[in-house]
Amino acid sequence: MLVVTTPILDGKSIRQYQGAIFSQVVSGFGIGRSFFGSLRSFAGGRSESHEELVASIRTQAIQDLIMEARRVGANAIVGFSIDLEMIGSASDGGLLKAHAMGTAVVID
Repeated sequence: MLVVTTPILDGKSIRQYQGAIFSQVVSGFGIGRSFFGSLRSFAGGRSESHEELVASIRTQAIQDLIMEARRVGANAIVGFSIDLEMIGSASDGGLLKAHAMGTAVVID
């Protein structure tokens, strides 16, 4: 399925708008990831475990959005965006939320 951040598609016609669609994924850091991520943060540098969590929930939010688009009969998503938000902090067992949105459309 075509997923784009733009409101239009070059060379394609939008035949029908199916409406706004949304998905969200919330995941906890877990004690091990929080502890080692905090150490990495303290020492400086990147935290691969936190990067993996971000990538994982971002991918899941996009996949869920695509499933929602298919459910409403769309074959593309325009105006796609995704936001990541920290709920609490990693050091105290916080959560990370990914919220994806776009407009489901039918294209030729």
